[in-house]
Amino acid sequence: MTLAELKNRLPARTLAVLVAGAVIAVGFVAVFIIPDTREAEALRHQIGQLRANLELRRQLLPVAQSLKDAQAGLPSVGPVGGGERLPLAEVGRLAGIMDGLAAPLGLRVNRVSPDPSSVTRNGLVAVRLGLVGPADAFREFLLALGRYGPLVKVESLTTAVDRDGREYTVKCWLAVR
Repeated sequence: MTLAELKNRLPARTLAVLVAGAVIAVGFVAVFIIPDTREAEALRHQIGQLRANLELRRQLLPVAQSLKDAQAGLPSVGPVGGGERLPLAEVGRLAGIMDGLAAPLGLRVNRVSPDPSSVTRNGLVAVRLGLVGPADAFREFLLALGRYGPLVKVESLTTAVDRDGREYTVKCWLAVR
């Protein structure tokens, strides 16, 4: 049966109802089914990514736990400095003070140079330190320096291999009065 024969056999009202029904069905599919199908596909893709991420986290959990255990075994640094100020007359003795911190650890202080042009209105002065020695001793020196009362902050650290061994340069700020 062709469309022309159908048109001749069915009344016009029935054809109009069939066409209206087909338009409503196509509209329903276009408005409700297709967007929901696309959203469901996007959600399936997102679920796949989240499962892969969860599996990666499960694999890395032992590593994270061992890092947390290792971090718990490290000594705590505590607050920086003690909040006290270094008397201005003591600035000339900084080489002896720093040597007193470094010598028991096996480090040699080869330079202590306070920068007088760096003095701020808050009473801070920049000091550059040069040290030579092993890396583990330098780490301990930094912990000891962190407990030194007038220390406000450590601005920079650099290291280089020299003919005498490993050389460290530290720029820190000390509070003076």
